[in-house]
Amino acid sequence: MKVLKPIVYLIFIYSVFTSCKEGFLSNNTLEASSQIDIIDEYLNQSKSSKQKEIQLSYLDSAVFVTRELKNIKADTLKRFKLSNVARQYYELGIRDSFYNINLEIKTLSGGLEDSIGLAASNYNLGLYHLGKGKLDSAYTYFYKSENIYDNLNEKRRAARVAQVMAITQKNVKDYVGSESSSVKAIRLFESVDDMNGLSSCYNNLGNISFRLENYDDAIKYYQKAIEYKEKEDKNALIIAGHLNNIGNVYIDKKNFAKAISFFDAGLAYDSLIYKRPRTYARLLDNKAFARYRMGVTEGFPEVFLKPLRIRDSVKYKRGIVSSNLRIATIYEEIGDKKSSASYAQKAYDMSKEAPFIDEVLESLSLFMKVKDPKEGVAYGEEYIRISDSLQTEERAFQNKFARIRYETDKLEIEKNKATETSRLLIIIFSFVAILFLLGYIILQRRNARKELEYIEGQQQANEEIFNLMLSQQTKLEEGKHMAKQRISEELHDGILSRLFGLRLSLDSLNTKHGKEVEKLRSSYIDQLKDLGKEIRRISHDINDEAFSQDTLYPDVLQKLLNDQLETQDVIYQFVYDEEINWELVTNPKKVHIYRIIQECVMNINKHAKAEHITVTFKKVDSDIQLVIEDDGVGMDPAKAKVGIGMKNIKSRVAQIAGSYKVVSKINLGTQIQILFN
Repeated sequence: MKVLKPIVYLIFIYSVFTSCKEGFLSNNTLEASSQIDIIDEYLNQSKSSKQKEIQLSYLDSAVFVTRELKNIKADTLKRFKLSNVARQYYELGIRDSFYNINLEIKTLSGGLEDSIGLAASNYNLGLYHLGKGKLDSAYTYFYKSENIYDNLNEKRRAARVAQVMAITQKNVKDYVGSESSSVKAIRLFESVDDMNGLSSCYNNLGNISFRLENYDDAIKYYQKAIEYKEKEDKNALIIAGHLNNIGNVYIDKKNFAKAISFFDAGLAYDSLIYKRPRTYARLLDNKAFARYRMGVTEGFPEVFLKPLRIRDSVKYKRGIVSSNLRIATIYEEIGDKKSSASYAQKAYDMSKEAPFIDEVLESLSLFMKVKDPKEGVAYGEEYIRISDSLQTEERAFQNKFARIRYETDKLEIEKNKATETSRLLIIIFSFVAILFLLGYIILQRRNARKELEYIEGQQQANEEIFNLMLSQQTKLEEGKHMAKQRISEELHDGILSRLFGLRLSLDSLNTKHGKEVEKLRSSYIDQLKDLGKEIRRISHDINDEAFSQDTLYPDVLQKLLNDQLETQDVIYQFVYDEEINWELVTNPKKVHIYRIIQECVMNINKHAKAEHITVTFKKVDSDIQLVIEDDGVGMDPAKAKVGIGMKNIKSRVAQIAGSYKVVSKINLGTQIQILFN
């Protein structure tokens, strides 16, 4: 089955979904997560494919879908996914696409104020320019990236950038700047325990010291590089390269035997020729040269041609040039100018094409020794011209790097000043806002205190009114009690005494005789005794009738209902549970209950058109339930307009910590239920 190329497949999907109103790229039918899955699938397919053309096709498709992401976090997703795509372009060597995508990432990150994205894109743009040989542009991007990572306290990433900057500075002979960047990178790598980074930085310091002919320092730094690399991996093949560097230092120190021992230590690493052929060829070449310097000439030139063939097989141009120059140098020393010129010419042609300026100069130096003297003058002039140009260019780079640091730091200072000014303005504004807020809070609290004082005053007035009502009711009850007592006294002292006299009179009949008289007299006497007992019982009951607070509050409510309804054509019924202990109910609650009943009765009189009203108090566990019920026109509680009266009732229910419920239907009356403690 033939596989459809991804870009064709993508165009097909796009045309289908964009033909609908709710299509793929409109993000209505498919969620952003589905688009992300498609992007990830393209990236995975690109990685797994073995053909570069198909890999690039999948990557192009991934870029296409990524740029069409449309949702709230689209820019963040784009930045993240484009970073993945750019990394794969870089690995495939498609540097222009890598560059263009990182420019897009830089723009997106700036709009999002995404510092990590800005730092990463600046670093990648620096890598691109470094590969193009535009060292000043590369350094500018690296320096910006490093500053952002420093501000974010991203130590590992900042160290990586400083490490690359140090190597870039070393390559243009800015040794002071390279040393400074290496020291900074070392400090950062140490804080995150990055052994590989530390090894690389110390190797760079060794290279700087070697070029400055500080041989002891160079050996010390190379050994530190080996030490840190062994902490990470004792068998790391890169250690062979560090051993080669130490051997080169000993060559310059004329200690050739020591140099050979380090070259042999490097060559002893297993499978080095297969896994790191460049390092293997370098060790072979340098060992042969050290032996030659010791006077061992047998095997020449084969011992130098073997590393040359290895370098040629892996197309390592700088290594090829180095081998040709070394062979040319030895031929020149043994007097074979023709062979020396031949190898020097190969080195010169390849160096000039690359270009490798140092190797070009070395080739020209050999030409001056082995070519015809007339040609030698021309080569000498060319040597001087290139050397002067190189020195001028190196100084220019060094000055550019210094200017980049200065200008970037100057911009950073100005930015910090602007930030500080903004921060100061924010602080001032915040202080003013806080003062305003404090003033507002104080004013609100003052108003709330006044409102509370008003409520407390109103409540106190209600209590005074209630106490006055209780006082009036008490006086009324005292009057009743006095009247009852007076009646009792009259019954006892008047009627009873008269009856007692009558009994005495009848008692006088005892002087008469006869059965009929005796029977009649006895009958009257018994009746009088019974009458006296009855009067005495009535007198005693009236005089001893209980008067307590239990009946006092219901009487107040009874009087309220009488006053409110006596002029209305309404029949009312007042029922209360005698188990209710009104002494446990506080006066403020009694006032609120009184007002609630008063308000409800008024509402019934105004609106209900009721013929019967029932007010009931029931004891429900430890609570008291008040039910006010009428048989009026009723209402729909969901649609009924809430007036001031009903709001007052709700407010009073809330103040006694009670619950409130209205049950009503059209033409079926209304029932108001209130439960309180």
